[in-house]
Amino acid sequence: MRFRLFFIGFFLLWSVGSRAQTIGTLVNEEASLNGYVFFSPFSGTKAWLIDNCGQLINSWDRGTQPGLAAYFLETGQMLRTYKPNPNGPFTSASNAGGLELVDWENNTVWSYEINTSDQISHHDAVYMPNGHILVLSWKLVYESELIELGRDPNEIAAEGFMWSENILELEPVGSNQANIVWEWNIKDHYIQDFDPDKLNYGVVAEHPELFNINLPELNSSNSNSSRDWNHFNAIDYNPDLDQILISVRNSDEIWILDHSTTTGEAASHTGGLSGKGGDILYRWGNPAAYDRGLVMDQQFFGQHGVHWIKPGLEDAGKIMIFNNGNGRPGTDFSSGEILEPPMDGNGGYLVPLSEPFGPLQSEIVYGNTTDEFLYSPYLSNAQRLENGNTLLNFGSIGISREVTPNHEVVWEYITPLNGDFAYTQGQIPSNNSSFRVYKYPTTYPGFAGVDLTPGPTIELGTDPGSCEIYTTQATESLSNSATLGFDMDNQVLMLDNPDEQALEIWLVDIQGRQELLKNRTSAERQWNLYGHSPGIYFVYLLSENGHFQNLKIVVF
Repeated sequence: MRFRLFFIGFFLLWSVGSRAQTIGTLVNEEASLNGYVFFSPFSGTKAWLIDNCGQLINSWDRGTQPGLAAYFLETGQMLRTYKPNPNGPFTSASNAGGLELVDWENNTVWSYEINTSDQISHHDAVYMPNGHILVLSWKLVYESELIELGRDPNEIAAEGFMWSENILELEPVGSNQANIVWEWNIKDHYIQDFDPDKLNYGVVAEHPELFNINLPELNSSNSNSSRDWNHFNAIDYNPDLDQILISVRNSDEIWILDHSTTTGEAASHTGGLSGKGGDILYRWGNPAAYDRGLVMDQQFFGQHGVHWIKPGLEDAGKIMIFNNGNGRPGTDFSSGEILEPPMDGNGGYLVPLSEPFGPLQSEIVYGNTTDEFLYSPYLSNAQRLENGNTLLNFGSIGISREVTPNHEVVWEYITPLNGDFAYTQGQIPSNNSSFRVYKYPTTYPGFAGVDLTPGPTIELGTDPGSCEIYTTQATESLSNSATLGFDMDNQVLMLDNPDEQALEIWLVDIQGRQELLKNRTSAERQWNLYGHSPGIYFVYLLSENGHFQNLKIVVF
């Protein structure tokens, strides 16, 4: 049983005919998830949390632009990348340079900069269950080393260096320090067929686990592609697999890497649970990147926001992608898609001898019919929600849509901001892009103990009085008879389920680590929590339509 936790031209034409409502919440149907939407506009310095009616719940004024990702964590903190004054030659709009954890009241809990003359963090970071943070960074690699690695000298940027991709795992220390506890570098995993007298020489098609250092420029829309020839733009972590997922924009692919390695093994081709060190375990989106396909076989076109769908959600364990559609054959359009990598009997990825990695196609969730066409050439993400719907952030045009499995739009929001300045209802927005937009259910652990009283809308001139917050749709498949209780004295969690409904019970600690307590039907069940680490936990009772009940408990 699977549970459901769940053309710019057209837009302008529509806006002219609907001057009364051009921004904020345009659609809010009962089938939308009752929750709170979090976003941090690309050109502003603030992060925002709103309800389904667009009413402000909280905001964080950070004084710096995001660089680019921001998340509201289950801990109740915001993890945010930001842009200090950049050092060195990194001239991309995707620069970060800083990471920070911020509490609900906008206090900095921790901050750390990776911002030197030869290294800078960029795009994205992900918070791990152990409290560590995985972050993307660029490191300079110079002409002499590039040539020794097998790069064609005629394809080295005129500056005499290129931007090499690097992944760091940081252990936050104190308020502004970090230990680097793990590291991966792409330059340890090259293949080249240009010069037999240099390192990494071989047949590209025979080594899909390696990246072709001389891969031709595939995505000319990136102004820095001569230097930044990989352009990782998303990172995710799967604690169950101990693997890392990244989006490689300039070769229009996604890759999976083994995180169970040591740093030494990550620099090699052996070690870790996979036995393959830091090599690519799985890749998909453009088989021409490893000489196992033609241009016509390309599936991804400048994709963003790739991640594993979380446990408890519909299609859990599969990969969700926002496929921007840059250069897609025919009309450019963006789509939300799902991918399920083929696995062998031992939990590894199937690696064909000479064919591209499977599957043949992804599943398109939304965007591939004429009435669904929207095009976001950059930024953007998609997110599976607790009620089975999907949220799509068409980031570069500032439009977010929640859609049902039947492709019905049940919530739509147009970001009403130009930087940090609010538009007035009726105006046509511009410069309202967001790298990512996320929706969290009302029972999300991060909301425990905070004031969620709605204020006015962000945009000026809107009366949300006619907008309704629907609170019942997530519990339709559960009767009110199923209840949770906790005997603190005896440390016993109790379920009373007289109708023997099919439920899941999840125990989540304050760092977001999840433990499945029950996935069977039964009338009664008890769990003794002695032996668990002391601290605050959240218990979730889940049905096919999402959260039915949550409980905050203290284990000692």
